[in-house]
Amino acid sequence: MRKTNVKAMLLTCICVLICKSSTSQTSKTSGVMGHAGGQLKMVVILSRHGVRSSTWTQERLDSYSAQPWPKWSVPPGNLTSRGYEQMKEFGSYDRAMLAKAGLFAARGCEDASKTYIWADTDQRTMESGKAFSEAFFPDCPPAVHRLAAGERDPLFHSATNGVNSGATDSASTGQVKRAQPVTSSAQRELIEEMQNVLLGCAPKIACMPPHAPQFSLSTAPASAIRGTDDSMVESQDPLALASSFAEDLLLEYADGMPMDQVGWGKVDEAQLRKFLDLHTANFDRTHRTATRARLESSRMLWQITRTLQQAVEQRPVPDAIGPVHAKLVLLAGHDSNIAGVAALLGIHWSLDGRQDDTPPGTELAFELWQNEQGAYSVRVTVAMQTLHQMREMKGLTLKTPPAHATLALQGCNVHEGPCPWAGFRRVADRAIANNDVFPIPRK
Repeated sequence: MRKTNVKAMLLTCICVLICKSSTSQTSKTSGVMGHAGGQLKMVVILSRHGVRSSTWTQERLDSYSAQPWPKWSVPPGNLTSRGYEQMKEFGSYDRAMLAKAGLFAARGCEDASKTYIWADTDQRTMESGKAFSEAFFPDCPPAVHRLAAGERDPLFHSATNGVNSGATDSASTGQVKRAQPVTSSAQRELIEEMQNVLLGCAPKIACMPPHAPQFSLSTAPASAIRGTDDSMVESQDPLALASSFAEDLLLEYADGMPMDQVGWGKVDEAQLRKFLDLHTANFDRTHRTATRARLESSRMLWQITRTLQQAVEQRPVPDAIGPVHAKLVLLAGHDSNIAGVAALLGIHWSLDGRQDDTPPGTELAFELWQNEQGAYSVRVTVAMQTLHQMREMKGLTLKTPPAHATLALQGCNVHEGPCPWAGFRRVADRAIANNDVFPIPRK
């Protein structure tokens, strides 16, 4: 009996020790995930602009459809009034989120000078930065910095980012070679469904329109041209065209157009989600390929890394964005910028049922944390509104946040939690150093 009691006591002690160890580990892990191991020191956010109109002219859009596309209230590619409000939602949400993390006060202008916003020179990016600024500091919005209107900013556009012309020409040639007919049966089926919608039919039911469009989506020849906007090269094959139309349908839906105008009444949310897979597939073979990402996004990743370094060292660092004392640096750019940086770092996400999607307002954030021992680490997160939130203009609050996720950084050798500063630098610098057109500057 005594032996039995001793054995029971030993088992109880072992259990207590194991449970205590397990609880301690869980608590530590939860603390890292919730607070990234200490105090939040600053954040760099790479943001996509808010909802815009189609970048195509009305004439070009209508040449692919049996019926005219809905008309926008703003010029091609411009931020809409709803897109402006969308970016204000992100601004107010980010202020509340960063205040909860202890980086900013919940109200007031005390830290307005510690917020630095840099925008591309497009109307949609400049206005997005302005909307964010107004909501982040309602009583004292910080200035939105940019190059002169109409000037191509090398931070956001590969054509002017210092990449040598030979590398750009080589990438263009490679893109032309990759513009081959679609081979995936799922993609072919979705493109046919898109073609039916363009003809005024139900997605899965072909019909004969009274007016045949000038061009056919499904029979478009495979080709590529030099880019003129966010992209270095633009494919012109069926997948690329369908990707562009899918994006336009998303913009109509997100801008609150009546449902009888979204895809001429033939596209509901479920069908839109299917079509958006075409947009993702096109980005996978363009902006997320190694060659394109290195050409288009190395400078962006380099300057983001130098900005974080400046905050770590608390001294001016060449190529850093904003002042040394900045707590928040917002870069108002494009979906292609986010996709390219993500590709360089090897990061992926699945939010709102969509893989690696970058709808209007998407934020890729680089959080710099410092623990009690003074060591720095970086946590990378992504946030975006769901289709429902965009359609219904649901307010973004701490109780009703956007879809968001903490991302695993390949090569950091950390199972979970933030990446130590030295590890993040190693991963980022390696991605940039692999690029012979934008090597890391030597000291």
